[in-house]
Amino acid sequence: MSNIFRKFTVFVVALVVLLTVAGGQHAVFGADAADFYKGKTIDCIVPYKAGGGYDAWIRGISPFFNKYTGATLNLKNLPGSGSLLGTNTVFLADPNGLTIGIINGSGCMQAQLTDVKGVKFDLAKFTWLARLTTEQKVMVVGTKAPYKTIEAMQKATVPVKFGAPGMASSNFYDAVLVAEALGIKIDMKTGYDTSNEVSVAMLRGDVDASTGSYSSVVDKIKSGNIIALAQWGESKIADLSNVPFAATIPTKAKDSKELLNINDAMNDMGRMIVAPPGLASDKAKFLEDALNKCLSDPAFRKFAEKEQMEVLHLSGAKAKQVAQKGLGISPALKAKLKEAVNKYQKQ
Repeated sequence: MSNIFRKFTVFVVALVVLLTVAGGQHAVFGADAADFYKGKTIDCIVPYKAGGGYDAWIRGISPFFNKYTGATLNLKNLPGSGSLLGTNTVFLADPNGLTIGIINGSGCMQAQLTDVKGVKFDLAKFTWLARLTTEQKVMVVGTKAPYKTIEAMQKATVPVKFGAPGMASSNFYDAVLVAEALGIKIDMKTGYDTSNEVSVAMLRGDVDASTGSYSSVVDKIKSGNIIALAQWGESKIADLSNVPFAATIPTKAKDSKELLNINDAMNDMGRMIVAPPGLASDKAKFLEDALNKCLSDPAFRKFAEKEQMEVLHLSGAKAKQVAQKGLGISPALKAKLKEAVNKYQKQ
């Protein structure tokens, strides 16, 4: 046997052994993750009070998540600062695989891009597990408000009173950007804990208007307690067939198109499930796969349809891409966003 042939044979044998070991390790890693989570308790941080839409999503997913992980999901409501408290808590948690959270991706992106005080997270560094949904958004008014059309708001001689849970909430930046794009002067009232509290304030007449996800106000719209004046987002909802899209409403406002484009980019974030930075890849993959199974489960789909929760799932990798796209807006657009938002933060 020639020396060259012997060397080639040794190389081939070594390569086969290496691949076999690598494959075995991969299988062990998957088994290790499943074994690790069996019987464990995983804390899931919800950055709002119980009773809201984010809370409802996690409570709905919980039994399916437990089924597919072998663990127990422990929901922990940590409201505060328009979701910043809970989001910061997830970001700063030990990346041991036992803490995850649902975050307001849109609101968090706005907060990070505009340097909102109190932001301790970096969206680019989270471990991304899934996007649950991104929803059709609406601008609504209470029946006690003196404005029943966008045109009436545009012509108002005094600022229209808007309510929002906090300056890091999507309700806040939606109101600011869409109102600015449509040429509506607003007086922003923050400090509410949930979007439901804002709706109650509208019913009382404490504020005139607000913005939010369609699913969070659909019952009040159908009951006639609040009126939808504008909408934006990806979905086409039959119940809103007579409600104009914000981009189609005539306006003389400066930079209208650019502001609505920024708003759309951030809305694509939707409701995200994340883990702290640095989570081991095998645990991240296990949790991501479990969430995919949850969201695909026919029983969960039936539950979601009944609760009017639209599933628009993205994998962890695709969710990360959406985040990177939003964070990557040009300096000029970022400056416009910051200018628009800062004007109302100073009120």
